[in-house]
Amino acid sequence: MDLFIFGTLLHMPLLEVVSGDPDIAQRITWAVRPGYRVSRVKGHVFPIMHEDADSVAEGVIVEGLSDAHLKRLDFYEKAFDYSRVDFVVLDKDQAPRGVTAYVPPEGRWTPAEPWNREKWISDFGEVTAMTAQEAMAALGSTTPSQMGEQYPNMMARAASRQRAAKSAGYGQMGRADVHLIDARKQYAGFFNVEELDLTFRRFDGSMSEPVNRAVFVGTDAAIVLPYDPVRDRVMLVEQFRPGAYLRGDPNPWTLEPVAGRIDPGEGPEEAAIREAEEEAGIKITSLRGVSAAYPSPGSTTEHFYVFIGITDLPDGAEGVAGKLSEAEDIRSQVLDWADFDMALNAGEFRLLPLLVAGHWLARNRESLRATA
Repeated sequence: MDLFIFGTLLHMPLLEVVSGDPDIAQRITWAVRPGYRVSRVKGHVFPIMHEDADSVAEGVIVEGLSDAHLKRLDFYEKAFDYSRVDFVVLDKDQAPRGVTAYVPPEGRWTPAEPWNREKWISDFGEVTAMTAQEAMAALGSTTPSQMGEQYPNMMARAASRQRAAKSAGYGQMGRADVHLIDARKQYAGFFNVEELDLTFRRFDGSMSEPVNRAVFVGTDAAIVLPYDPVRDRVMLVEQFRPGAYLRGDPNPWTLEPVAGRIDPGEGPEEAAIREAEEEAGIKITSLRGVSAAYPSPGSTTEHFYVFIGITDLPDGAEGVAGKLSEAEDIRSQVLDWADFDMALNAGEFRLLPLLVAGHWLARNRESLRATA
């Protein structure tokens, strides 16, 4: 069956992953659908094809897809509520060709401006292809709708891997000095838990015996401690934490800096500013980088970008905020520096990123106040 593709699957690395055919690019030809336009979906980065009498929707015809290829493509597209419909396009010789294509239900999305394919590929092509590797691994073990529900989490994990791959390495050994024997996903959800069998190079040059390790697969996070250098105040947020609860802590509500996952397509700084507004209702005017580090690389992939966020904290800045859609219930409170510093040095805070940010601020507070 011939398939007409007009959207994100025009990125060939993504099409290869989804279809499972590394040679699929050799079986495509350009085609158009007159009277239609490909536009970005309002509020999103992906496109839809919709009627427009003065436009022409460009795409490609993929020829000779097998049932196995279509099964994989159906799984991927149905996760986003797209289904195949048949219509006619004009091929490269301007001859009519009957094709099938993935389209959403009528009225599902609102079109915005014409979709910029090249910009999407530049901004999201690589991370989307990386996400598809995890998404397609779920074929046969989950439904398309279940995969679609988990897709944002998959994409956040892929963005973390993408960010890690571009970081500067150090030391004499690297990834080539690790031999992965087997990897098994034991849990998949907002986070993943993966079990690994591997060997690694020892410092004497030999390879270790096979070892078994379990890893909590999280995402990169931005953490920001809001500070008002004029009023000399710090803001903290308080919320329920299931990890503290499961450990048996008698008070599983913890005082913390503002924190949140770095979404695909944004940088750590953007995430820090966004989270401060979502969790505490404040606007960060500038950021000071504190650290970018692993909290516990022996057991988790999480990576924290910690900042001091310069802001205004007038009387009455406290409140309760958070996303109801994520069941967040976050209370903020403002502390004068003397009270914060006393609690910091007395060991009253129980969150390591807060200690890192707090002690950095203690060392650099005077310079921040001098330039406020």
